[in-house]
Amino acid sequence: VALPRLHEFNSQALVNTVWAYAVLNYPSNFKFGTHPDLVKLIVSSVDTFDDKQLRQLHQWNLWGKERIGKSLLPLDVSEHCLKIFSFSKSSQSRLQNDVARALCSMGVTFEEEVILNSGYSIDLLVSINEKEIAIEVDGPSHFIGKSKKPNGKTRLKRRQIRALDNLEVISVPYWEWDAIEEMPEGDKLKGGSRYLEKLLGKVGNC
Repeated sequence: VALPRLHEFNSQALVNTVWAYAVLNYPSNFKFGTHPDLVKLIVSSVDTFDDKQLRQLHQWNLWGKERIGKSLLPLDVSEHCLKIFSFSKSSQSRLQNDVARALCSMGVTFEEEVILNSGYSIDLLVSINEKEIAIEVDGPSHFIGKSKKPNGKTRLKRRQIRALDNLEVISVPYWEWDAIEEMPEGDKLKGGSRYLEKLLGKVGNC
């Protein structure tokens, strides 16, 4: 992409471009992906972006914090994007509720739908041995097609939480939890608890 042609981009194309740079996170892309002319164009166009695009811009702005330790956007624009991003609607899935019940049965301390300083919302924030661990309960929408490979949005979220919120992020993928649920009815909660104990033990010495 050539800088002189940026003025030809509509708002969606512009946002898609910078968001892709944030997802890929290639060092060689950083010079263009944070170029002052690009930032200037985004700031001058901010009123044309809808909420979805502003959320993507927030993730691009976080990329700047990952790479150089500071925001790419002016404070007022940065705070506006963060506000829109943080108030994204989320709903608790049946899968997430089942994981929460299993954690309760283990006596583990946790919070649900926690908004972090980065603006990201995590499904469950667990405290084990004075260490906080983020648990993401990942349904099919977090993966590419029918594969077990996380999509770009999911990979970006995990990476930025680790880098900016200094939290370990562990995933409970739907197919692993579904395998537990195939056990006899009375063993579902017990099987889920054993699964989580093993998963958390890898990072928190549970």
